Amino acid sequence: MESKNFGNKYDYYDWIDIPDGTRAAVAKYRQFKQTEYNNNPIIETLPPIFSRVEFLKLVTRLPSYDTVERLLEAQDRFHCIERLSRYFDPFSISVVLQQTICVLLMSGYIARNPLQPEYARRSRQIYGSIQAKDGHNLERYITVPTTASGLTIIGESGLGKSTNLANILDIYPQVIIHPQYSVTQIVWLKVDCPHAGSLKGLCTDIFLAVDRLLGTNHFKKFGSKGNSEDYMLAQVAQIAHTHHLGLLVIDEMQNLANARRGRDDLLNFLVKMDNIIGIPVIRVGTNEAEPILTGNFRNARRGTGEGAIRWKRMKNDKNWQFFVKGMWGYQWTKTEVPYSEEISDALYEETQGIIDILIKLYKMVQWRAICLGKDEIITVDFIHKVAQDGLYLVKPMLDAIRSGNLIEMAKYRDIAPVDISEYREKCLNDINFDDLAELRRIRRNNKQSETMSPLLKQVIVELLELEVEPALAKRLGERMINEHPEETDITKLVNQAYKIALQGEAFNSKPKKPKSKGKLNPKYTENDMRQILEEAKNNQIPVYEPLVAANIIKDNPEVDFFLI
Repeated sequence: MESKNFGNKYDYYDWIDIPDGTRAAVAKYRQFKQTEYNNNPIIETLPPIFSRVEFLKLVTRLPSYDTVERLLEAQDRFHCIERLSRYFDPFSISVVLQQTICVLLMSGYIARNPLQPEYARRSRQIYGSIQAKDGHNLERYITVPTTASGLTIIGESGLGKSTNLANILDIYPQVIIHPQYSVTQIVWLKVDCPHAGSLKGLCTDIFLAVDRLLGTNHFKKFGSKGNSEDYMLAQVAQIAHTHHLGLLVIDEMQNLANARRGRDDLLNFLVKMDNIIGIPVIRVGTNEAEPILTGNFRNARRGTGEGAIRWKRMKNDKNWQFFVKGMWGYQWTKTEVPYSEEISDALYEETQGIIDILIKLYKMVQWRAICLGKDEIITVDFIHKVAQDGLYLVKPMLDAIRSGNLIEMAKYRDIAPVDISEYREKCLNDINFDDLAELRRIRRNNKQSETMSPLLKQVIVELLELEVEPALAKRLGERMINEHPEETDITKLVNQAYKIALQGEAFNSKPKKPKSKGKLNPKYTENDMRQILEEAKNNQIPVYEPLVAANIIKDNPEVDFFLI
């Protein structure tokens, strides 16, 4: 057994590993100011009732950040940007939801005190329903009153319903062991609503979820296809009662929209869980689930026992600006762009107050800025351009919301999930392409340099120091080597090449042909250039002056003399 700070939130519990299960808290007990919560070990072991400030400290999740990281390579900064996926900065409705859940949890336990005779009586009555294999009619067997209420949470996808709910539940240990009472308490359990609306599907999901927590084998014992739906429902009721389940959360209730049969049976069973067994049930769904959850008076009444929370898009007000300003500080581009209301307005225009899309758009904006390179400056126009390219799948829905046209909005009751992985890959591919092109260029140059002779390399280097263009230096160096294959004096080769560069002589002049082995006896005419060149060579004098004297070239004091 070890003492552990639960999620860095509070160190009230010690912790122990359940074989084949999860890590569980060991019960410790406290007294509450509310007398109805005391003398009940199932309530007394729960965390304290948090103030608003304490709750915000517990659930706020800010990514690690250091301005030095903006100097990292592009691929490293892409990893840093991914931290925004875990960014959570709660707002007012988060506090309301937490307070509501706290009341549901603690009030639901009041009538299920294991120290009171009513608990044992309900246990016997539930066992009677199991013996009769009649889970559909729990009300015939169970007469002990409860104190549980239900809650319905409805809102468009991407607004943060499930994220807020998960972070709130996380402040409570999911499993608590009470050694002195030989009790294992499941504080909360969350499963998704089955797509087909099948009660058997719901039961098997609950069996599996409990098995993962406690290392039990309920699915193997009760989830067999041979067991009837009634028998499985009664077993779910028994497990929830035995393990003092505090909250049952059913997410994705909109899955019932396309259920052909069994929808009403499933909803009625959830009503019985809080009304008959005493387990508070929280139903969570998108707008598509609203007519299902409020389709008849009975379900609507039970579903709103503690009220219904309608999760709405954020308005472009001070709450939105506060959220955006906090998020904007996590910037990994080279140039830090300060927050402004113009940026906040641009982000609202493109996301319409949907938090999931906001965070994903901010990630895409940074990816694209890094991909393009240079100063990596984010502007309002840049935000609009990235939104146009990256949010095209949800553009029709956002346009409908933006228009305020109820008919158009009705076509898109729920915002489709935004997958930005494709956009991220595109940005990474652009960066990788540039890197590969540069790498290939370096390899090509290295390969060419490997084939150069040391003499040619040196000639090119000295020409570059004389500020000859690199391409021309390479061509002239190759020309000098080809025309003077036996010359090893680098200075002579460089001087001749530089002289040609100054004169602007065309590079494509033909190289000299090698002399034939046979001796030639040419016939010279008066002032024959061939004779002048040969005499200058034999006398080892510059050829410039004889050529000027013969009026073959004009006197140019800017041209240096050179020896043939």
